[in-house]
Amino acid sequence: MADDLHGFITGPLWLRLKEDVRNMRVFSRQDLNCAAYFHIRRAVRIRPGWSCRARLPLANEHRPPLPDPDLALFSNEKLLALFQLEFHLTPDISGGFPTEAMRERMAFLRRVVEDAGQPRPARSGKAGRGYLVTVYDAEEEWFYADQTVQERQRCFWLPINCHDFADYADWRQRWERLALLPER
Repeated sequence: MADDLHGFITGPLWLRLKEDVRNMRVFSRQDLNCAAYFHIRRAVRIRPGWSCRARLPLANEHRPPLPDPDLALFSNEKLLALFQLEFHLTPDISGGFPTEAMRERMAFLRRVVEDAGQPRPARSGKAGRGYLVTVYDAEEEWFYADQTVQERQRCFWLPINCHDFADYADWRQRWERLALLPER
């Protein structure tokens, strides 16, 4: 079951989120959160006992406290996956990878996953995995290499580099125009 879930998250879910960004359905971190929630809910709606929660409040014993993850996926109250969603596109600013922000977010995610795996009376079983979904725009190829994360295979980075879109120049122009439309 866990491998099927991991395959769904790193395959169809990731590809759907890329398509949502490419097809102008996602313009912000909030949009990305809504899109991920939508796709996850569609996948789990036929599975009894499965649920997806947004901004799951965690019992926080860390100092300084850790922020809550954006999404959490459960099966019969057992934590399966935590999601941190990041969006680093800004109109009129392109290029560059948010290196420090990504290191900070992955460290946060790793700490939350490790903390969620600690035995507590209210929690049963081992915690799931963590997924950092990041939308950004960079000319250079960028890989998040974190040896600790790779050895444990509990946290995964799912990049969406808009610069890799086949029609990038046209896409960026159109995205900028639509991203600047006033909200109604």
